[in-house]
Amino acid sequence: MSLSLLLSTSSAKSRVLSKDANDVVIVSAVRTAITKARTGGFRNTRPDLLLSHVLRAVYTRPGLDPKLIEDVSVGCVLPDKGGAGAARMAALHAGIPNTTSLSTVNRQCASGLTSINQIASLIQIGQIDI
Repeated sequence: MSLSLLLSTSSAKSRVLSKDANDVVIVSAVRTAITKARTGGFRNTRPDLLLSHVLRAVYTRPGLDPKLIEDVSVGCVLPDKGGAGAARMAALHAGIPNTTSLSTVNRQCASGLTSINQIASLIQIGQIDI
């Protein structure tokens, strides 16, 4: 490998790893426990109730005021009746204001990652802060 290639690779790596005030960071990550479908510990628990506990934990762990949350994106595979109603009820139950935008994503196994990407993209382009 030539010295110039090593230097350019090192320079590119340092640019990618450098910190910037506009970096998007994840400050809280929460998920529900995994149980067996239809027979597990959550078999009699409504999905909106499970989600509300997750949403509340996402903002309480880092001490974030829920009024600052500008958008919520919920990833869920095959949500009942489209999922938007249950996600909105969960957000309201979790204490997130009804003025906060909310969307659901159904991309099979990529639903959660797509939701993260949507919010990160909105932050990167300056459309939202939190």
